[in-house]
Amino acid sequence: MLVSQAEYARRRGVSRQYIGQMVAKGVIALKDRKVDTDQADAALAAVREPARPERSTKPKSDPAPNPAVPATDLPALPQGGAGGGDLPTLLLKTRIKSEVEKAKLLEIKARVEAGKYVDADEVKVAAFNKARVVRDALMNIPERLSAVLAAETDAARVHAMLTNEIRAALEDLTGAS
Repeated sequence: MLVSQAEYARRRGVSRQYIGQMVAKGVIALKDRKVDTDQADAALAAVREPARPERSTKPKSDPAPNPAVPATDLPALPQGGAGGGDLPTLLLKTRIKSEVEKAKLLEIKARVEAGKYVDADEVKVAAFNKARVVRDALMNIPERLSAVLAAETDAARVHAMLTNEIRAALEDLTGAS
């Protein structure tokens, strides 16, 4: 059945703006600028949060409850302020978040045991020690080559000697020999 967005909102007991948002998001499709009620009902059921109670399907313009019925026979309304039925949803979301965090921790533990993760402090110490070896090798180049370079008159040989010494020091950094 095709009805206007306003009529569909009235039938569902929701605001016209909510239906407009669902149309804009593409959840509800329009046919000739009208809402297909069967398709829209199925689409809204698919996107509804399972922990959240379904909204009233009664139109808001329904008459007030029968005054002949005593107030004690009316069902009790949930307590909890403006949110009302939001407590189960919050608890469910909190539990899901907790379970996700536990799963992440278990995955990290498994990777540590498999050797895929290492301690950051160990890596820092190893990097510092390796860099110190390279630094010392580079700083010793002048001590080793100063006399040889002072006696050398060929600029190409000086360049080749310096390049070889620097390359040897840097190969220690990469682990190549």
